[in-house]
Amino acid sequence: MFVMPRHATKQPGADAPAPGLRERKKAQLRKRIAEATLRLVAERGYGAVTIDEIAAQADISQPTFYKYYPSKDAVLMERALHGFGDLLEGMATAGGSVVKRLRTYFRAIAAQVTRDRDLWFAIALSNAYNPIRDPGLLSSAEAGTRVMERVITEGQQRGELTTEVDAQQLASVLEGIMMRACIEWGAGFPDAGELSARMDGMFDFFMRGAAP
Repeated sequence: MFVMPRHATKQPGADAPAPGLRERKKAQLRKRIAEATLRLVAERGYGAVTIDEIAAQADISQPTFYKYYPSKDAVLMERALHGFGDLLEGMATAGGSVVKRLRTYFRAIAAQVTRDRDLWFAIALSNAYNPIRDPGLLSSAEAGTRVMERVITEGQQRGELTTEVDAQQLASVLEGIMMRACIEWGAGFPDAGELSARMDGMFDFFMRGAAP
């Protein structure tokens, strides 16, 4: 579902040259446009926000918006893909128990989604991220599921997780559980309890089947 930050996918020794001033300015403008879009969508809802309003908020022209993004959907798609990238990177690079790292990741997701609830609710309603419409989202080498697969493989090699199910399947199940917990919490089903508690419960359920 989620994608690692691009800088985190590079192999050691493959660092690209530092971007020049022009590239940095373009990146800053793209970030400003994205932030303006996400702020307005979180405040007012996906359907109520126009490109003209986004452009005014970002202090740019409408053509400039389209130079960086083809639509507001593209901004929301980018957020859906990269919104948890730093958390994934932290999980992938942390030391210690793999099970503990996975649980910490679940809790961090819960905290971020809770904090940015209106934005993630708007992204869900927009249908901007839809793997059925774009199956490539699931198979991408940059997909966050690939990161989870590598961490789970590490756990299997350490004897922390079962080897009776391959890492790809375990990662898919774990990500599906996480998404389901967020969806039900966002819908208030079956109650309006805290997402963090749901995530802990879901992870405990996963571990009962994934333990060696």
